[in-house]
Amino acid sequence: MPATALVETLEAAFQEWDQDPQPWSDGRFGALALEAFALQVDANIPYGRYCGAIGVDPASILSWREIPPAPTAAFRSVDLTVGDPADAVLRFRTSGTTRGESERGVHPIRRPATYEAALRGPFRHAVLAGADEASVILLHGPFTAAAGSSLAWMFDDVLAHFGGAGSTRLDPRDGLTARALTEALESATKHGTPVIVLGTTLVLAEVADLLDQVEAAISLPPGSRVMDTGGSKGRPGLDRRATMAALVSRFGLDERAAVNEFGMTELLSQRYGTGIEDIWLTGPPWLRTRVLDPVTLEELPDGAEGLLCHYDLANVGSVVAVLTEDRGRARGEAIQWLGRTPGAVPRGCSLATAELLEAQS
Repeated sequence: MPATALVETLEAAFQEWDQDPQPWSDGRFGALALEAFALQVDANIPYGRYCGAIGVDPASILSWREIPPAPTAAFRSVDLTVGDPADAVLRFRTSGTTRGESERGVHPIRRPATYEAALRGPFRHAVLAGADEASVILLHGPFTAAAGSSLAWMFDDVLAHFGGAGSTRLDPRDGLTARALTEALESATKHGTPVIVLGTTLVLAEVADLLDQVEAAISLPPGSRVMDTGGSKGRPGLDRRATMAALVSRFGLDERAAVNEFGMTELLSQRYGTGIEDIWLTGPPWLRTRVLDPVTLEELPDGAEGLLCHYDLANVGSVVAVLTEDRGRARGEAIQWLGRTPGAVPRGCSLATAELLEAQS
């Protein structure tokens, strides 16, 4: 299938799922993944060289599980893009919190419409319970001020696409105050629709502290949610459980109103989990994850802890398969994120990165 036709087919499939969120068979996912892989070997020059160097081509594999993953470290060194990287209209950048500013990875995006199509349906069903809009209180700065943050782009799109009456943005860079928070919450509750409070876990911890200082307890309408993203990655002492428990209590909601979003700069699809503790994250049917042995990169059984390797069809414009340094485990199609690998880079990731970079010389 030509590149444009494949991209349009995938975007249409994402939108159709939004209207009728049914599971996909392994065969359907696999066929589309193999088509995307063939496109990427042909048109993503760095990735194509890597696959050639390790002797894997589209004709030699029968399953999506055999698609060679690109390590997240490779995004720091090469532009993994289908087509000319100069044609990218966006360049998402990793935060640099783990390895420093000079080690930030880059994910060039030539077609933002693919990201939007992959984002909206899963967000609608995981956070809005299928509704078309809500009163969105966004606690994050805009993409234009966020130095390439894919999260900022996602938040901007959610506010623009789903934000109904009473929606507002409070930019933490301007300084959050208890008065501004309570006014925004009280205004949002007047419209009879669910209120969705969105922010990073770190910012929501600040919100919980501010509301605690003034002893504000504002009952939000039924169906309201508090969604955090980021967890306690790289932030010692940050307790997500305490933060979310405090907020849902202040808002008169139960634990099921706490939603955790899991995303990565290197992926265009997200996973969501509900609750305070023992969060299992589920995603749309075009996003699948294997748990791999850190040394051999062999797949591990359900329940075993290993490296998370994601296969995301929304990444049709870059690389479908992405090997991370994150630890986790699987339970069916759900995964549990257990943190970053401590210490040295796992041997499997290190070898894969070395091979990919060596193929470019």
